[in-house]
Amino acid sequence: MPTKKLLFDGDMILYRACFASEKEIKWDDDIFTLHADFSDLKDCFVSLVDEISINIGCFDVELAFSQKKTFRHELNEEYKAHRKDKRSPLGINALREWASEVWPTHCWPRLEADDVLGILGSDPANNYTLVSGDKDFKTVPCEWYNFLSEEMLVIKEKEADYNHLVQTLSGDMTDGYKGVPGVGEKTAKKLLDKNGASWQTIKDAYEKAGMDEGDALMNARMARILRAGDYNQQTNKVKLWKPKQ
Repeated sequence: MPTKKLLFDGDMILYRACFASEKEIKWDDDIFTLHADFSDLKDCFVSLVDEISINIGCFDVELAFSQKKTFRHELNEEYKAHRKDKRSPLGINALREWASEVWPTHCWPRLEADDVLGILGSDPANNYTLVSGDKDFKTVPCEWYNFLSEEMLVIKEKEADYNHLVQTLSGDMTDGYKGVPGVGEKTAKKLLDKNGASWQTIKDAYEKAGMDEGDALMNARMARILRAGDYNQQTNKVKLWKPKQ
């Protein structure tokens, strides 16, 4: 068995470190500015990584960062479109470049950090603990440390597949895919538990809402964090999710 390693969702650490390091200055009654000291940015990033590593008891750390454009943007132009007008925190590009020089880093064409974590963390040949505060890692068979709740979870494949179907039904408004209108996480689980955790249940729910299987498949692919075997690093080609027959 390979030595245990921590694979961090570097995007989440970047944003938390950068926003935490911003300082507001009031120049007079009408002028306020923000500034960030690069030393503070680096110290905050290191502190976050160290604190999490101490909590887990492992200090072999790697990072993953997202590409700006991913395969989800190619599938759905509305994916995260509402975030375009939101500003990035000060210093984020410089901090990302610095962090990439300090720790071993993964940033793969057409993929988000989540997908890199999902691919590496679900591969039984590796021994990664994934570190992220994103609840969507319930859809990946992996060992996952949620640093926001300080929980260590082991997600099995059957549970991950079930949670993926829940996400397909409920969607994720923060990411720009809506799922079945009026169906949240609780209702999605009730439907799957009552009618079976199958693609037929998904299709029926979408059709009842006046949508079709194409809508269901789009949402399923948007919700799917990639796993081992879903990406070819030589060609950068993504193997899109298909329902089990």
